Amino acid sequence: MPKNLSIVVPIYNEERTLSQLLEKVLEIDLPENYQKEMILCNDCSTDSSQQIIDEYCKKYHFIKSIKNPKNMGKSQTVKQGLLNSTGDFVVIQDADLEYDPKDLVDMLEQGLKKECDVIYGNRFGQYNGVIYWKNFLGNLFLSIFSNFFTIARIRVFIPDMEVCYKMFKGNIIREIAPQITSTSNFGFEPEITARLGQYSKKDHLKFLILPISYYPRSVAEGKKMNAIKDGIKALVEIFRFNLFK
Repeated sequence: MPKNLSIVVPIYNEERTLSQLLEKVLEIDLPENYQKEMILCNDCSTDSSQQIIDEYCKKYHFIKSIKNPKNMGKSQTVKQGLLNSTGDFVVIQDADLEYDPKDLVDMLEQGLKKECDVIYGNRFGQYNGVIYWKNFLGNLFLSIFSNFFTIARIRVFIPDMEVCYKMFKGNIIREIAPQITSTSNFGFEPEITARLGQYSKKDHLKFLILPISYYPRSVAEGKKMNAIKDGIKALVEIFRFNLFK
């Protein structure tokens, strides 16, 4: 019987890259009799993103569309996608071109081979370009800081906590997803890592870390992250979600 990989794509004003990204995802061939389920989550975009979403939904029966009733931020948009997923595995895919969907094939193959519950990508695991050193160093610092709280529970050092490419067994992430409360754009990463650690405390999860490709974009190309502002929020959220359930 075919199984599904649910690919959750949060979208906010990504008309410049969305079609190209979707084509890249459509091109990948999944292993082990797996099929794609794509969930396109529009966080009230004000550009033509919804029109692009509608076109792809008409062409492909395995593509679903979700539109938030109001702008809710990336974390809550991802949450909606996770809750609406049905796949045996679920992964998050940004709508820009910073990540290579071909890496999802390796993540799923290795996850199945090693019988893992959670697979994290690692942008630091191979040479990738750097545009903003503040972002690079900030991500590295936040990852190290997050590990102080989670490594005893997860029993694995996570070198890139802020990475987009996180893959989970579907039943596990759909059990955890209702608990996600962060409303900031980048709060999902520290929160889900903390909650996976808390889940591991009662039912130990098997983690796998794999190097992935990364092609950072500039602010001019649509980069939405502010290293200092978003970094401070993430630092607070690491404290909050690890110390208070």
